[in-house]
Amino acid sequence: MVRTEDVSFHAIPSVVLLIDLLLLSPPWTITVLPALGLSGTIAFGYWIWIERCFAFNGWYPYPIFEQVPFEGRIGLFVLSALVMALSTIMLKWVYGRVNGFETSISPKARSGAVRQNGSL
Repeated sequence: MVRTEDVSFHAIPSVVLLIDLLLLSPPWTITVLPALGLSGTIAFGYWIWIERCFAFNGWYPYPIFEQVPFEGRIGLFVLSALVMALSTIMLKWVYGRVNGFETSISPKARSGAVRQNGSL
């Protein structure tokens, strides 16, 4: 059963961000190793936050964290970081296909470098 909260909290932002990425964003310059590092940092930071919230509240925000031991939670966050990094690389590849870039060619524009890209 699909709940309205799930759609509004997860699906709609994902769809809007995907449209923004594919149609409105400059080319990505991130490669596999930085994607793994960034994903690992985000996952580790979220794990620390979850454990800190548990220390204050006495319960986890997701039931699966209570069902697995400490090692299981480590595994969940490592797996999440890997999935996040793979998603980043896959979305970069999809972006290249949608916007006509070959995946083996480095993008000529750098995101955030507005003057260097010739936009001003």
